[in-house]
Amino acid sequence: MSQRIMAVDDSDIAQEFIRNNLAELGFDDVVSFLDPRVALDAIETGAEKADLILMDIMMPGIDGIELCARIRGFDAWRDVPIIMLTSRKDMESLSRAFVAGANDYVTKPFNRIELQARMRSCLRLKSELDRRRASEHRGASRKRLGVDSTPEPVALQALLGNQLGMRADLMSLSAKTQSTVGLIALKIDGLTAEHDISTSQRTEIIQAVAKVLARERICAGDSFAHWEDDLFCFAGLHKNEAQLVECAKGFIQSVNAAKIALNGGWKNTPVSISAAVSPTGKATIGSRLGQLIKLVEANDNGTTSETVTMLQ
Repeated sequence: MSQRIMAVDDSDIAQEFIRNNLAELGFDDVVSFLDPRVALDAIETGAEKADLILMDIMMPGIDGIELCARIRGFDAWRDVPIIMLTSRKDMESLSRAFVAGANDYVTKPFNRIELQARMRSCLRLKSELDRRRASEHRGASRKRLGVDSTPEPVALQALLGNQLGMRADLMSLSAKTQSTVGLIALKIDGLTAEHDISTSQRTEIIQAVAKVLARERICAGDSFAHWEDDLFCFAGLHKNEAQLVECAKGFIQSVNAAKIALNGGWKNTPVSISAAVSPTGKATIGSRLGQLIKLVEANDNGTTSETVTMLQ
């Protein structure tokens, strides 16, 4: 089954440009909405389904930020990736879009290769979440029938906070308090497409790291979350650059000390993590967090690095 893309943009020209580019990238199943209110109605009534949404920020009636937040209010759409299409002048609005639930963004005029990379990454995550949910549903059904008494794997979100929860926590802070928040993004080293590992092995690695990080002691007011896939995020109040770096190194050392042993090709390969740090600053939390995640992802060269990188 082909993956369905929903495009929400009030410009006819932009819609045609999106459809033409998506067709060249192999995405033929595209549903377009010029009016965000019509798109919201179709989503709310169940008239439309999608595997990914491309959405403009600046739109009349309901802007992309409000539409994103309202879509996240529907259970069936909480895991559907949303990529914002924005001009470079909209970076302030973009930070609010991340808080509202956007997964990523591409600046206009967008580069086709960059758009494809971001879409494929989001769709891989969506597929994995769908697979896990289906597996959990089958397991629950089998238990009800008395067929399977094997305990289900511990969910990652039970070990740490989740992305939506952390976003809600950060959004609830005043602007003054937000300026005192330091951020750390953590990524498991080497979980790239080049490694020949199964989905179950990948999940095992992520769960093992999550268990280690969940045991870390953090201060009251700080938050720690499994962000998505192999990414984890930490937000700390009133922490300077040196304290954040010390925290990041502590997380890395804890994973190293756990000596995670896995089956298959990873059996003799130590599992490690790397970090990117953003001290407190004038930029909004959403903007810093988005840049931080891109930085830690860009630093993953497919090998064990255990580095701590500073966002400039």
